[in-house]
Amino acid sequence: MLVRKQPQQGCDCDAMESSSSSARARPPPPPTTGTTCAVPGLRAGLAKLCSLSKVCAAPPLLPDPDDGDEATTKRGAAAAGAGGRYGYGGYDQRLLLARLFDTVGSLKAAYVRLQRAHVPHYDAARAAAADEAVASELDAAAALHRLCGCGAGVGGVGALVNERWARVQGLEAEARRREAGVGRLRRELERLRRENSRLGRLVVKAAAAAAAASSSAPPAVAPAAVVDQFKAAAGSVRDFAELFAGLLPAASGGGGAVEAEAAVAEQRPSWKRHSLEAHLWRALLGGGGGGEQEEAELELELGAADGGSFDGVMAPRDALDALMRYPRSGLARFCRRSYLAAVPAAAEAAAFRGRLDQRAFVARGGHPRTWFYRAFATAARQAWALRVLVARSGRAAAGGGGACRRVFFYARAGSAFAAGYMESVGAAVGEEEEEGLCVAFTVTPGVKVGEDAVVPARVLLCRRRRREGSVVQVR
Repeated sequence: MLVRKQPQQGCDCDAMESSSSSARARPPPPPTTGTTCAVPGLRAGLAKLCSLSKVCAAPPLLPDPDDGDEATTKRGAAAAGAGGRYGYGGYDQRLLLARLFDTVGSLKAAYVRLQRAHVPHYDAARAAAADEAVASELDAAAALHRLCGCGAGVGGVGALVNERWARVQGLEAEARRREAGVGRLRRELERLRRENSRLGRLVVKAAAAAAAASSSAPPAVAPAAVVDQFKAAAGSVRDFAELFAGLLPAASGGGGAVEAEAAVAEQRPSWKRHSLEAHLWRALLGGGGGGEQEEAELELELGAADGGSFDGVMAPRDALDALMRYPRSGLARFCRRSYLAAVPAAAEAAAFRGRLDQRAFVARGGHPRTWFYRAFATAARQAWALRVLVARSGRAAAGGGGACRRVFFYARAGSAFAAGYMESVGAAVGEEEEEGLCVAFTVTPGVKVGEDAVVPARVLLCRRRRREGSVVQVR
């Protein structure tokens, strides 16, 4: 407890110690006859309490029975409206503290007078008066202690300290709560930054992929380019069919699929070549080991892993050189599958006196450098280029993401001749003869590019008549 110091009246510590030792050596003083109170200093203590009540103007702790509840309520409201200066019962806490400091100072002064009563000579009257003064000050201090602490109830100084301490604890709890919220927001900010960074990288990758796709996207294919490529492919396939058909007569009958379509050509020798050409077209366009749409999707990805581009594959004059330069390209895969489907094993054995070395080499994934395989590779490359161009034009017509339309068409056997979509491989047919003719089989399929460009199919015609023992009859 803080104590306000009072000036000492001419007494130092050495004098006090010597006087105390000399006082202890003397006999005790006789009892005073002037004190009428049984307890030393009780009267002085009561006087101090009365003077304290007068100085502090403190009302009684208990309500006056003469006053009603309204008066008590008014005093409590007046005490509460004084800005917190008055505690329980309306006591002014500042005056209580000031009185407490004064009491402590008076207690020190009384103790000094008590020491002076013993130094240098013992004075019984002065010692008794000083003793009563010390006891009175102690009683006054005890009364103030009760008023400021226990006697003042919850509205005393202790209650004020407890209230402020509770407020401090509340503020500390609020600060901890806000610090926890700040930490949570900081972690959320870090997570959002990481997510933003990840999305930024994805956007950059998507933009780069879109730029690469736009730069590597194949140019739009004009219908005229498809028509020109179809004519070039038709000429190459026709040349290979003539070469292959020239090897078959020395083989004492062809074989397998070729003879199946050549069975209708017993009356005319030229029909055998036409049937072989029709077989080659079906193998190159639809019999290459996979569907047309699947193959076209593979051809549009030629630039990956040494696959080569379309222009790079078509640049060499020799098809075998293109196969050697781009062994993993779509053309290389197409040639291997198409050769095994277009050239039957029986026909190859008949053409080369039973030797199947080229077929075995192709089956193992190679490309033999023979004149026969070179001729086939030339025709296959033209057909492959036609498939790629048709696939690109079909994608462009579908909006860039749809399936490729089937633009190749065949004439059904036995159907009537249609001048707009068919072209006879034989002599020109007049209008009068069209009524008696029908389609035997399709030699070269037709192609339709867009809505207007149409290349008619080349068909072999026969007459509608029934002849006993003839295979010309078409049902």
